[in-house]
Formats: sequence, C-alpha cells, structure tokens
Amino acid sequence: MNWQTLATASPYQTAVAIKQELDDGHLAVAASSLEELIDTLSKSEKRALKSQLVRLMLHIIKWQTQPERRSLS
Repeated sequence: MNWQTLATASPYQTAVAIKQELDDGHLAVAASSLEELIDTLSKSEKRALKSQLVRLMLHIIKWQTQPERRSLS
C-alpha cells in the first residue's frame, strides 16, 4: 500500500487502514504509516498557513498603498 498517496488523498481512510494494520498485529507497518500520516498532515497545515499569510500580507499592502480605496468592511 502506498501510504503517502493514501494520506494525501484521505487522512480518515489512512487512519482506518492504520487501525486495520494494528488489529492484524502489523505493528511495524502501522507505526511507519502513522509517521507518514503525521508528516503529510503537517505539510498540509504548513501550506494552508502559508497561503493565509500571503493573503493577509496582500491585504495589508493594498491597505497601505491604496488608502483612497479603503472601506469599513
């Protein structure tokens, strides 16, 4: 099973598959797949944070450079 692809596509399905591996007694597989899931989730969170920060900075720059277009909203 390609854990990286599964973790990227569906963290929930990955967690279900990890549980199945644990239930089957495959502790090493479950541990490595859990590490992959954590790594994938952290990358996703970093991308989301970066995206929001870029968006915020664009608004700040626009606010400072175009004071005549400011609104109360």
